[in-house]
Amino acid sequence: MKEEDSLTKLSVVIPYYKTYNETAELLKNLEKQLTDEVEVFLIDDGCQEKRLDKYKKINIIHLEENKGLSYARNQGIKRAKGTHIVFIDSDDNISGDYIETIINKINTSEFDYCYFSWRAINIGMTVKIKDEPPGWNLAVWKAVYKREYVELFDENVRYCEDIPWQIKMREKKGKKEIINKILYYYNDGRPGSLTATKGKGE
Repeated sequence: MKEEDSLTKLSVVIPYYKTYNETAELLKNLEKQLTDEVEVFLIDDGCQEKRLDKYKKINIIHLEENKGLSYARNQGIKRAKGTHIVFIDSDDNISGDYIETIINKINTSEFDYCYFSWRAINIGMTVKIKDEPPGWNLAVWKAVYKREYVELFDENVRYCEDIPWQIKMREKKGKKEIINKILYYYNDGRPGSLTATKGKGE
């Protein structure tokens, strides 16, 4: 392992597909929080959205064709050098202390996965994590994971890919931690999203 790789504590993986306005807001927020301990991979899933290239602190990967969320996330996982991985959906957003809070948790706790609280911004619902998250929410973005604990996604699953992945992760029965603070803002019900078009229950 290269010396610089050993310093990377967090890899952020963002699959992107035609959500430029929301993604621009997310990256503007995220770039301000980045340190040398953090790397970000944005996987452009076949859109060839060159406007993203202006975000110089973000590793932009332009895929030749659209292959779905599972494939895009796997490209980020395979490139990740951090001791831990977190996933962000490209149409969502994060708190102003998202990175700092997660890094502090990594520095002070040993865990395989750590859940954090989140808010659905359109319906105004807040989910404060005190123990295990509600069973109906199998979204991958509500936790930070130890990299060596993370499984690849099934690339044959084009939507609701969170469900089989989370089931597989839970079956491993790793060591769990909790961050009660709201770190993630879920853009629930966005027109055109997989959640809206496929009835994905996140």
